[in-house]
Amino acid sequence: MSKGPQVVVTDLSQKQAHVSVQRYFEISLLLMLATGFLTVATTGKLDLVSMVGMFGALAIKLWSYVRETDYSLSPKTVTRISIFYIFFYGLDFLIFSSGPSPLDRMLSATVHLVLFTAVMKIFSARTYRDYGYLATLSFLMMLASAVLTVGTTFLVFFTLYVLFAISTFISYEIKRAVEAAWRAPEGPFRAAEQNRRAMEKALMTAAVGLAGGIILLAAGLFFVIPRYRTGYLTGLSMQAQNITGFSESVNLGDIRKILRSPLVVMRVMPEGDPRQFVGVKWRGVSLNSFDGKHWFNDNTEQFPLQPASYQRFMIPPPKGWEHRPKHPLRYRILRAALSTDVLFAAAEPRELSGQMRLLSLDQTSSLHSPPSTNVPFVYTVVSETGLPPAGELRQAPAEYSGGMRLVYLRLPPMDPRVGELARTLTASATNNYDRAAAIQSYLRSNFQYTLDPPAIEPSDPIGSFLFKSKSGYCEYFAAAMAVMLRTLGVPARLVNGFQTGFYNRLGKDFVVRARDAHSWVEVYFPGYGWIPFDPTPADPHPVLPSGWDDYVDAAALFWNEWIINYDFSHQMQLAREVEQESHDFQQAFRSRAERFKRQGIRAAYRVEGWLMSHKLLVLVIMLAILAGLIVSDKSGWLAEVRFLLAWRFARRDTALGRREATLTYQRLLNALRKKGYRKRPSQTPREFAFSFLGTRLWPGVGQFTQLYNVLRFGQASVPLARLRRIIEEITRG
Repeated sequence: MSKGPQVVVTDLSQKQAHVSVQRYFEISLLLMLATGFLTVATTGKLDLVSMVGMFGALAIKLWSYVRETDYSLSPKTVTRISIFYIFFYGLDFLIFSSGPSPLDRMLSATVHLVLFTAVMKIFSARTYRDYGYLATLSFLMMLASAVLTVGTTFLVFFTLYVLFAISTFISYEIKRAVEAAWRAPEGPFRAAEQNRRAMEKALMTAAVGLAGGIILLAAGLFFVIPRYRTGYLTGLSMQAQNITGFSESVNLGDIRKILRSPLVVMRVMPEGDPRQFVGVKWRGVSLNSFDGKHWFNDNTEQFPLQPASYQRFMIPPPKGWEHRPKHPLRYRILRAALSTDVLFAAAEPRELSGQMRLLSLDQTSSLHSPPSTNVPFVYTVVSETGLPPAGELRQAPAEYSGGMRLVYLRLPPMDPRVGELARTLTASATNNYDRAAAIQSYLRSNFQYTLDPPAIEPSDPIGSFLFKSKSGYCEYFAAAMAVMLRTLGVPARLVNGFQTGFYNRLGKDFVVRARDAHSWVEVYFPGYGWIPFDPTPADPHPVLPSGWDDYVDAAALFWNEWIINYDFSHQMQLAREVEQESHDFQQAFRSRAERFKRQGIRAAYRVEGWLMSHKLLVLVIMLAILAGLIVSDKSGWLAEVRFLLAWRFARRDTALGRREATLTYQRLLNALRKKGYRKRPSQTPREFAFSFLGTRLWPGVGQFTQLYNVLRFGQASVPLARLRRIIEEITRG
């Protein structure tokens, strides 16, 4: 007897042709590499050519899997292209790569070489060594991204990377197990395509489940494990944002460089009603001298403050503090990594605490923390923002000390028209407050706000602003007001800081961006200190956030507050909040339970009083309920009584249903019991009926049993008269 042809799979490549996990493994590895590269690309550290080349290679390879075609390069082609790139590397280093030094150009060319090697591996990977190289490269990309950025984008890509990495390693183990097996795997479907899709679906489900579990577990461990440092890899974090206008010397017009930037410089989290913070400005640095082109501080000496307790500093009050009304505000500031050591706060700050070891105060009451320059950090401030009423400031004396006049009335040679304009505007004013208010009102009402002012001459910015351009941005308005006040003998200085920012309803914080940078004026009043004035009119075209921005900013706030800056103090805060929430919940539960108990007692007393006053009505209701129960009862002795009455007095055409079947059969058993016949418990009605076969009772018993079965199991009704007649015949027989 001949046997059919047998196929023995001995070649590994033929054996793998039946394995559905191969395609899934390669796609997972490619997505793992693509996620790593996308994460690096979002840091902004790669040039356009590298990004386009790598993205193009990844897209082509993914498209080949969609089309189910092979775009792989042969080893000979890879060798030729690699030999060509060896010569191109020299040209890349000498010509194409840019950088301030040869080392920077070599680093850039080397990055191009690594990316080129990755592209070659993508189109020629065939061995486990090639797969291992691509997986390692993807991990190094994620590691580099963690060093280069601390943004929320990294969290999104890291989550995807974990998912694809798990998917890759699961399919890798299955692939190795399949290749080591003696026989090719068999699926539940006949078509190979169905088996492949079922396998890919199962693998993806397992990968998503594992990734979700790992992320949840990691998040729990992240918040539980004690930590005492701010952020992660803070020493190697991204470079600080370069913002101008907050150094000891500022060129007039420098602040314009950041007024178009949407970068978030800080987030202010108020305690209490956020409406109290409307109009509050975040004071940065104050400048007291002007040479006609730029503002600066003559004395840059800073005075270190001694901490009152651990990481808590009390700031000495300025002169005239005792005459101001008290209006304290408490808030927390999450400051981004900025290229300045200035700390921003609402004037006047009285108490400051946070993750800082040093805090100093300069001659203009500006706060500095040198170690906190290049990393994001959080600090809490208590500020007294109360300002004296205008009536008191009008009565302030106009006598100043020699030091005050020497520093804050000094001016360079100016266009004489500036002083003449100031005297004309304040001709009717009799005190320094009205003089400052008149100049402020004039600039607000007669000048326009624009970031591109025309006719501003660098050699004479104040004169050209006041008499030619008559338009500009906050720096020009503040500088012009300060200069005009000084020509009148009123001490004034320039202040650079930020406006309040936009309030995020979701994150419950004020988002302050670089474009919120602002300049205003502080005027000195003896007995009250420095009082702020803002001569800048409103921007006619403000940038308003969209509804989507609230969600993005809230997510960014959570990331920076609870991930980047999560430390032991945050753990203590989280523990206190959990404890407080638990305590509040218990208190609310007990309060509601007690209130419910009191309401129940009051309701019981009211019900009792009503029952006592309506005894007769209650009796009638109880009797009606009892009658209803009797009428609606369908079982027990009541049902037997109703059946007995129907059996004796019902009409002949009355039909019985399934519910009366057992009672009718019981009538038959009672009649037979009187004649000496008893049904054993083990007998069915049919078996009991056949026991009368050959006797004179058989016709009646057999017919009654047949009708009983029809009545109970046949879904049909039986006339009562017919059953009663059979029982009567059996009784007489």
